[in-house]
Amino acid sequence: MQKHHYPIILLLLFNLSGYSQYSISGYISTKEKNKTVYLSLLRYNEEVAIYPGQVLISTETDSSGYFEITGKLLPNKNKLYRIHSNLKESATGLEFIENGEDKNYHNFIFSNIDTIYFPKGNDVWFSHPQNTNSDDTQWQKSIKYELTLIEEYSKTQNADAIIQAEKSFLDEFKLFCSDSLSDPLVKLLAYSHIKRNVSGLSQDFKSNPDFYYDLSEELNKNYSGTSYYAQFQEEISKLSASIIQQKYLFHKRLNYLFSAIIITILAIILLLFRKLRMKSKKEYITEVSTLTAQEEKITKLICDGMSNKEIASSLFISHSTVKSHIRSLYLKMDVANRQQLVEKLQIHTRD
Repeated sequence: MQKHHYPIILLLLFNLSGYSQYSISGYISTKEKNKTVYLSLLRYNEEVAIYPGQVLISTETDSSGYFEITGKLLPNKNKLYRIHSNLKESATGLEFIENGEDKNYHNFIFSNIDTIYFPKGNDVWFSHPQNTNSDDTQWQKSIKYELTLIEEYSKTQNADAIIQAEKSFLDEFKLFCSDSLSDPLVKLLAYSHIKRNVSGLSQDFKSNPDFYYDLSEELNKNYSGTSYYAQFQEEISKLSASIIQQKYLFHKRLNYLFSAIIITILAIILLLFRKLRMKSKKEYITEVSTLTAQEEKITKLICDGMSNKEIASSLFISHSTVKSHIRSLYLKMDVANRQQLVEKLQIHTRD
């Protein structure tokens, strides 16, 4: 008999699972009746942004301030939501007050199978929520941990110490995200807080890209096709582009520097070369000026290609006298032979 009950029980459980639904309910402390309560779906970087396009559903409170939103059509995956109500029903548009006793909203992680309840008797609206979503519990813990770090490092006054404190905050919070948070959406929301509190994010991405790439892979695995993954990829692209741009500017400036150095070196070499030529020319003029008239004649005849015998015959002097003049000529012109003499004369003739 009992065996026949098993299919019925399984079918009943299957049907019940098909009817599972979310529930968002609770109280807001207000004397006004029929207050409008809004449920909004947020992108990850919209925690402190509010506009009509975010609103999914709205309902009204009863005379006791109780409201309830239930259904079956929210996504099964975790999403970021906001419950919110204007302080004054007559307000134009959507009011948004972040802090203090007048805070009028609560952001939370939620899915189609979860329940969240806001107890009665709290002066601050939507406070002390009871959410069945475990990832929302993780997120609220990360917010508290972040606030603790900010409070600790905000006491720093010295400019250099502030930079170090910010780096320490970033390192510790990223370590907390990696070790203590499991859902990539929670890590993404923690990243959005990092982005708001740290100015040197691009430098950190350059130095320690693993955190960002690991998060990207997790989002792709669990939230592929969602705005969360697409937005974060856009963030990564911007950070990468910023680093590429910095590298491009660095190499561009480096090229300019090298070009300037090369031009300067070439200019110095050219200047030195000109000075050497000027010095050589002056020395040549000095050398030539010391030649006797006979030596000048012999020099010209040597350049014309005449032998010692031909020079002696041309100038009507003895062969030994020609040799004597040539020795003197070589000494004054600082050369060792006819070829060097001719080359030296040709160089300075071109000058």
